[in-house]
Amino acid sequence: MSESENLYTQSNLFIENREKLRLTGVKDVDNFAEDAISVQSQQGDLVIHGQDLKITKLDVESGELFVEGLISSFFYRENTTEKTSSFFGRLMK
Repeated sequence: MSESENLYTQSNLFIENREKLRLTGVKDVDNFAEDAISVQSQQGDLVIHGQDLKITKLDVESGELFVEGLISSFFYRENTTEKTSSFFGRLMK
């Protein structure tokens, strides 16, 4: 596996002072609101909860997501149903 392929299949989560979040390995954003963001990542679906959450950067080509706001919690959830399309995919239709 090449280094570029390895970077795309990895998923890393960085949080700075509960105010900034950086996630790599992002496939898509399913849902976004000021209090919750749902993301498809290489490691599964990730839900981020907080207050005044803002996506400051989303680049699915490089798999990066940057979020600012007060981050109160995050967790991975199991994929129980097949998604028909993402939030941004539905928005662009």
